[in-house]
Amino acid sequence: MKIPVLHLEDGIHQLEKSINSESLNFYRRDCYPNQLQVSVELNKFDKSIQCKCQITTDAVFSCGRCLSEIQRPVKIDFDFLLYIDEKGLETDEDNVVNVPADVVEIDITDRIIEQLVLAVPMKIVCSEICKGICSGCGTNLNTGACECGEPPPDPRWEKLKALKINE
Repeated sequence: MKIPVLHLEDGIHQLEKSINSESLNFYRRDCYPNQLQVSVELNKFDKSIQCKCQITTDAVFSCGRCLSEIQRPVKIDFDFLLYIDEKGLETDEDNVVNVPADVVEIDITDRIIEQLVLAVPMKIVCSEICKGICSGCGTNLNTGACECGEPPPDPRWEKLKALKINE
């Protein structure tokens, strides 16, 4: 998504765009199969443009216990400052972007991708009472009973069982 900055007048400006996640090149786009609605509020003053962005979509994740598909709404808010000057603004802030004065537009696609990747949870479950899947037969324990029966005894413990019986 590109933001026009050349000849932008002082004040507040709104930009809205629908983005197909397929057009974004990042490794977690499988989580975002639906359209991304991106809203950007630009507040231009002096040599700066304050950008407040919001991304809304429905994301698809896999349950960490039973591997079932989960669809959840996602709303991501982030902001950054564009500083337009040849010298640039010296700062340690990550959300300040120095921009040369002759730039026509700024591409914020990388920032959108970064926020989408950060919004993917490390582990998600379909519900707190999810039972997961059986490690033996692979049955989803939320929908059916395990078909494994009693697990076979571990042969490493046979010598200890023999000691206990002889006492």
